[in-house]
Amino acid sequence: MDIASLRQRLDYLVHTHSSVFEEQILGSGLSCAMCGWCCRENFNIRITKNILRPSNAISVFPDDIRRIMKGKGLQWDEVAQPDIYSCLDDGKNIRLIGWIMQRGDNSNCVFYRNGGCSIYEWRPMICRCYPFFIGEQGIEVMHCEGKNNIAHGEKAKQMVRERSLLVKRYEMKKIRNYIGIISWMGTKLRLSELVPLPHGYEGEVIVYDGETISQRHIIVKNKMG
Repeated sequence: MDIASLRQRLDYLVHTHSSVFEEQILGSGLSCAMCGWCCRENFNIRITKNILRPSNAISVFPDDIRRIMKGKGLQWDEVAQPDIYSCLDDGKNIRLIGWIMQRGDNSNCVFYRNGGCSIYEWRPMICRCYPFFIGEQGIEVMHCEGKNNIAHGEKAKQMVRERSLLVKRYEMKKIRNYIGIISWMGTKLRLSELVPLPHGYEGEVIVYDGETISQRHIIVKNKMG
């Protein structure tokens, strides 16, 4: 992953109207059933040979974190933690790529309470998109247990238009964040070089999130895959 290829991908999206994704979203027959399935840890995803990532290790942008902080009157570390599943260790520094939502002792999102999302009004952009994301071949539909069929008619069309625009904005924002991260790091970001932090790790880490670089002292409590 390098800046040149990311900028090429970003340029493609800038010049692609969101309407091209509408048919694929509508054709999936899915819309959010608000079942909370994606908020809970249901399975692990094999990202690389070294990384087994929980299904609800939810990557979030700094903007997402600030919106939740403002809406709920919380501090940064009450909302998110460094992404302990995306680590680069060069023997001198441990660098983590971005943030994920805080997860509780039960491994569920800390904001999943009483069978629902307690921050729904301020939920992260990734949650607003789920289960739709843009891949190399257009819309990718992630696994989802809440099979709530999209209704027909004008209401459905409006929902699909809004979701298509949202997934495009999300993908563009994600790419811009990656460009920022790589610019700060001064090197390519190779997925194969990422490793998770081990369970029980305690120490200083440097977090790159596309906006800034920050240092955190963390203790890895979540179970690792």
